[in-house]
Amino acid sequence: MERRRYALRLAYDGRAFRGFQRQPGLATVQEAVEAALARAGADARVQPAARTDAGVSALDQVVTFSLRADLDPADLRAAVNLATPGSILCLGAAAVPRSFHARASALSRRYTYLVATGPVGDLAPWCWSLPDPRAFPDSGGAALDLGRLTRALEQATGTHDFAGFARGDAAPRTVRTVRRVTVARAAAAPLIAIGIEADGFLRAMVRNLVGCAVTIGLGLEPPGTVSSLLESPSRYRGVRAPGWGLTLVEVSYPPGWLEWV
Repeated sequence: MERRRYALRLAYDGRAFRGFQRQPGLATVQEAVEAALARAGADARVQPAARTDAGVSALDQVVTFSLRADLDPADLRAAVNLATPGSILCLGAAAVPRSFHARASALSRRYTYLVATGPVGDLAPWCWSLPDPRAFPDSGGAALDLGRLTRALEQATGTHDFAGFARGDAAPRTVRTVRRVTVARAAAAPLIAIGIEADGFLRAMVRNLVGCAVTIGLGLEPPGTVSSLLESPSRYRGVRAPGWGLTLVEVSYPPGWLEWV
């Protein structure tokens, strides 16, 4: 039988894992999903749309895998949900063309980063809470200026070489196109939601961009720092936003490629 290709749509609480990618002796999303597939008789390695870091959550992660078996997508989804821990939920499964790849076929990824400037109740575990004396010991209790933060992030829109905002990235191509940046303050809570959509991201790119923008918003870095780093070979050496505030919220593909069940 020829190899067939399948896709899974996953949501997970990243606080339970040391990232997506397998690491010896550590709990990872990839290890948990592949173990669930093996228990369902589908022993395969999965390829993700995004290799999320330790603590980073997902509402719409997509993975693909191939094997010589004819699987029913509904049964596959049920089997994965039966065998994975409660911190992972398979939202859908699909049979896909052999040319489809979770990462290479994606048009864009969209992340949301949550910053709390006061008590936010049950959302607190998924937010970067300010003030943060460990990250900003010299802030003097400065308030976060939303306008400065927004203008700093907007400097990242467009096509740039983001090598300076990557963490030891060995990718052969470090040019990415940030299509959209949004910054919104919640009406009923001291919560700021930062959205960044791009054709792709380098390792720690979003966390470094958010960390830099928050530092600027606190008045601890010049307003043009993001632009300066994008225009020079220098690396960002400042505060990196913690992983638990970041969530992968959407991966976009060409229409008609995926029919989730």
